[in-house]
Amino acid sequence: LKDKGLDLIVANDVTQSGAGFETDTNIVTLMDQSGGLEDLPQMPKEQVAQRILDRVLELKSKKESERPSPHSPDQ
Repeated sequence: LKDKGLDLIVANDVTQSGAGFETDTNIVTLMDQSGGLEDLPQMPKEQVAQRILDRVLELKSKKESERPSPHSPDQ
């Protein structure tokens, strides 16, 4: 993911029953740059979207906390 400049990939196997198109549910795996994997069980697509958004906000917060403050004495 680092080589591609990606922080997160959401993968879903649309061949699984209850996942993909023409269904209200999905089954996905979240993969992040640190190698973290989270398999989400079959759930409503709105709930999947919320979990993705939660992870994106987590990653954003982590990146911001790792960034040096523009007002730090070292700068």
